Amino acid sequence: MNDIEKAKRLSHLFYIMRREQMPKPSHLSQELRIRDMMVLDVIKEAIERQKDGLVKMSDISMHFRITPAAASQMVREYERNGWLERVILDSDRRSVYLKVTNQAMELLKQNEEKLMQGIVDFIHYLGETDSDALIRILEKAKEYGPIMNHCTKGRE
Repeated sequence: MNDIEKAKRLSHLFYIMRREQMPKPSHLSQELRIRDMMVLDVIKEAIERQKDGLVKMSDISMHFRITPAAASQMVREYERNGWLERVILDSDRRSVYLKVTNQAMELLKQNEEKLMQGIVDFIHYLGETDSDALIRILEKAKEYGPIMNHCTKGRE
């Protein structure tokens, strides 16, 4: 198989895995998608690093490499779902801070447990040698800039 054929095969496999093999939201929860779990987890971790238990909207847009408008739209959706609250401090009226709600924390915990069990099942299916190889390969792929830049292009 030449390099172009390999690239096409990898591209197709990535597409199939994402489209058909990843758990659908209904398998995890009727409310949280995997993307939602990732976003809320990042916000939760950022909040835990802060002494006041809040994180700035600008930090979220920088972390996800999205525009402030896109971050605001995402937060608006999460607010409607009752997962995030916007907080404006009297001491800093120009910045908008975020707080993860208790409802979101509970949903996140439930969904993470189900997702982790699915990944553990996948690891057992692959076996120790193949799962270690997959982790090694994905870590190496993460370090390769051109493919990561291509994957994130258009999201900024």
